[in-house]
Amino acid sequence: MTDNDTANQGREAADVLENPAFKAGIQAMRNEVIQQWKSCPIRDAEGQLLLLQLAKLTDKFESMLAGYVQGGKLAQEKININALRNESATRKMMRRVL
Repeated sequence: MTDNDTANQGREAADVLENPAFKAGIQAMRNEVIQQWKSCPIRDAEGQLLLLQLAKLTDKFESMLAGYVQGGKLAQEKININALRNESATRKMMRRVL
């Protein structure tokens, strides 16, 4: 994946994380898992384990999107640095003067 692709992926992930529908959906999912976990009998070890896995999966999904955002920011910085490195000497001087 190129830096441009990674930067685009990061911007798209940021759009998802900032989307009110996504925020509401992920919060509803967390609330539902917690509610089911509380109502699950203590003797039901398998059910408790499955609900724990679902809670961790929800958190992992959100953290993966946040990782894509950070990766996109890093890729955009690399793109910006490479653009500055490829800048002509005349343009560099003009940028410093202005």
